[in-house]
Amino acid sequence: MMTRTELFRLNSTVERDPAIDGWMKEHAGELGAIAQKWLEVMRKCGDEVRELLHDGCPIACLGDAPFATWMYSPRM
Repeated sequence: MMTRTELFRLNSTVERDPAIDGWMKEHAGELGAIAQKWLEVMRKCGDEVRELLHDGCPIACLGDAPFATWMYSPRM
């Protein structure tokens, strides 16, 4: 018997979300620099990469399916 698993989907993704650039500016410093580097890596993963700010965190998606997030806490 096979079980079908539904993917978590986010329907308001865009090619480049200006809210993420704002989030990056608010999270400067050493951890922010790491997050900025990974944001650029994720943006270069292909033509179908989309993004959005979801629950206060930047999310990279393949179409509408999330595959990466940047969580930032200076206490970590």
